[in-house]
Amino acid sequence: MARAVQSSGRTGWYFRVKREGVVRAGMPLSLIARPQPLLSLAHVHQTLYVKTLDRPALTTLANAPELTDSWRALVRRRLSSGQVESWAERLGEDGAS
Repeated sequence: MARAVQSSGRTGWYFRVKREGVVRAGMPLSLIARPQPLLSLAHVHQTLYVKTLDRPALTTLANAPELTDSWRALVRRRLSSGQVESWAERLGEDGAS
């Protein structure tokens, strides 16, 4: 699945949970705020998997408090090392990157 998402760019929808509760089929979900309107999921995907060492784009992601700590840590490692991490484990392949 990871390879299909990465190669197609189709990731679905991401929501941040602001308050725990129950959501059932047919219930509405509302956009409350879009604090980084230029920082779309498509932009994040492009930076992580296509333009993998684009320093300005990586810097933008590293400084976006709305992103998870793990994504910010990943882009900070790329910025400091100048290298893309191995994707082998995530993609379930030996030696893939």
